Formats: sequence, structure tokens, C-alpha cells
Amino acid sequence: MIRVVLNSDDGAVLDQVREALQGYDLELICDPADCSQAPLCRWLDPEALNDSGQLTAAIQDAIFTLEQTRHAFRSKQLGGLRRRLETLLQELPDAGS
Repeated sequence: MIRVVLNSDDGAVLDQVREALQGYDLELICDPADCSQAPLCRWLDPEALNDSGQLTAAIQDAIFTLEQTRHAFRSKQLGGLRRRLETLLQELPDAGS
């Protein structure tokens, strides 16, 4: 999917661009919370994310940490926790696929 990021405070310009790009298969991002992948974007300030985005980012961080340490600990319980968190993440609304 193509993501188009617009950085403008001019609402009229944003409306014109939205209208011009209507019908194209793309994700138009005018605000950090508009991005379906916002929790994955390392350039976004976490405080700029909505509550759902912050929750998603926290769960993804926990999954990443568990994945990075799985060989060091080799724990079935931690592996199970990682899988449960991955399932939870998939079930969250607006988590971005």
C-alpha cells in the first residue's frame, strides 16, 4: 500500500489534496493518528499517537523484546506470553494488519 504523508496546517490545501487523490488505492496521512502503521513508525513521537496507537505500540514493543530474548531464556511461559500478545494485537481494532 502506498502511504502519502501531508504536512500542512492549511485545511483548504489538505481538502484539495484529499479530493485530488480520491479513488486511488493509498493511505492519506494528514495526522500521525491517521496512519494504520503509526505504532511501527519510529519517527513518530509516541505522545502523538491516540490511545489505541499507544497501546498497540506498547504491545509490539513487548513482543519484540520477548522475540529478541527467546534464545537467552528458552522459557515456554515467555513463549506462550508472546503468542498471547500477538493474538491480542491482531484482535485490537485499528491495529493495522
